Amino acid sequence: MTLQRIRSQRELRTLRDGSPNFLHTFGAIVAGANEYIRIDESIPRARKYQPLMSVTITNRSGEFVDLELNGHSYARLPAGVIFAITDTPIWSLRITNNDATNVASGEITANLSTPPMGVDQLARLETLYPGS
Repeated sequence: MTLQRIRSQRELRTLRDGSPNFLHTFGAIVAGANEYIRIDESIPRARKYQPLMSVTITNRSGEFVDLELNGHSYARLPAGVIFAITDTPIWSLRITNNDATNVASGEITANLSTPPMGVDQLARLETLYPGS
């Protein structure tokens, strides 16, 4: 079995089955500061599943924070909100505290994953690539 065949089988299996959930807990972020994570550096186990396609961010702090996704401004997250992004490749995240008070460590978390394929997508894959 060639290396290319092994890689293609792994990619198809990841597409079909998805990835595990990877939890990242942000540390304390003082007013005006930010925390940046690159998925491949901050969560080494996620490298083989990249790009991750889904993230759920939980902001349990009392501060409004800004979310930057893959180097681009994405959204402003109000205090006490759960915010989900799906079907978007995620390589990096930046949370910026633009509020006047500090965010305590552990108040913001990100749960990243690649969800499994839907039944219709799986049927299409098996039709196009029989025996995969």
